[in-house]
Amino acid sequence: HFGSRFFGSARASAGGQMADLDAAPALGNERYKLCRILCERRNGWTVRSFCRGSYSAICTQTWRSGFQARRCVSPESEWTEKVIQESACCVDATIRTKGRSEVPEADSTTRLFCARRCEDALDREREWLPADIWKLCQKHLN
Repeated sequence: HFGSRFFGSARASAGGQMADLDAAPALGNERYKLCRILCERRNGWTVRSFCRGSYSAICTQTWRSGFQARRCVSPESEWTEKVIQESACCVDATIRTKGRSEVPEADSTTRLFCARRCEDALDREREWLPADIWKLCQKHLN
C-alpha cells in the first residue's frame, strides 16, 4: 500500500491513545495552480501521475526569467516546475517528453476533475494548498 508505507496514514500510538496520522505530507511548494497544471494538455499530467510524482519526487532549483524553476524527478516521471518566489506558488509543471512522440493523453479521472473543479474562471486560478491536494491524491497513491 503506497500511501501508508510512505506517509504514515496508518494509526500509531501516541500517549497511550491511537492518533490519526492522515495529515498531509510535505510537498515541494506551498501552493499549486492545480487546474493550470492538470488541465493544460501540453503539461502531460493525469491526476494519478501528478499525485504519485509529487509525493515521491526529488527536485533541484534554478532561476529563470524572474521565476524559480524546479527540475523534479520521481520513479514515474521527470518534469519542470515554474514557481513564483514571493508566494511559493507553482504556476506550471510540465512533464518531460524527450524521446516520446507526443504528450500523454488525460485519462477519464483527469478530464472529470477538470470539468468539475476547473470550469469556472475563479476556480481555474485557485491556489491549492497541500492539505487540499492531499485530499485529492490519497485515493491515487495505492
